[in-house]
Amino acid sequence: MLNGVLWDQGISKANKKNIYNTVVKSIITYGSEVWQLKSRTENMLLATEMDYWRRSAGKSKREQITNDRVRKIMGAEHTIVDAIRTKQLIWFGQVQRMPDHRIPKQILLWTSRGRNKRGRLRRSWREGVDKELENREKYLMISG
Repeated sequence: MLNGVLWDQGISKANKKNIYNTVVKSIITYGSEVWQLKSRTENMLLATEMDYWRRSAGKSKREQITNDRVRKIMGAEHTIVDAIRTKQLIWFGQVQRMPDHRIPKQILLWTSRGRNKRGRLRRSWREGVDKELENREKYLMISG
């Protein structure tokens, strides 16, 4: 539905960026605070985001311009996956600050009892958040 707007060279990049942040990004990331980010999901999100940025920049895939170059043209510093991970960490912090009697905190701290199913265990949401916290700590140690 946005094709006419995206390919229109008369609309500024700033306006296209505002459309992305207010409409597209908010629709795509709705409820993403509780998603388990798997690599397949990440790839689909990144592909959708790049499709938007390519159309906004007026660049076709046939032109063989790299994703980094398209991001630079449009001034997009962070990916949608980065935004989702940040939202997850913010939600995690909010739940951690809740009193112990609140249901979201009880669910976060809950561990199942009994036997596990056969095969490799599925990665939980909490493990994904813990991994992201480790990555950010490492980044802060290196850069700071």
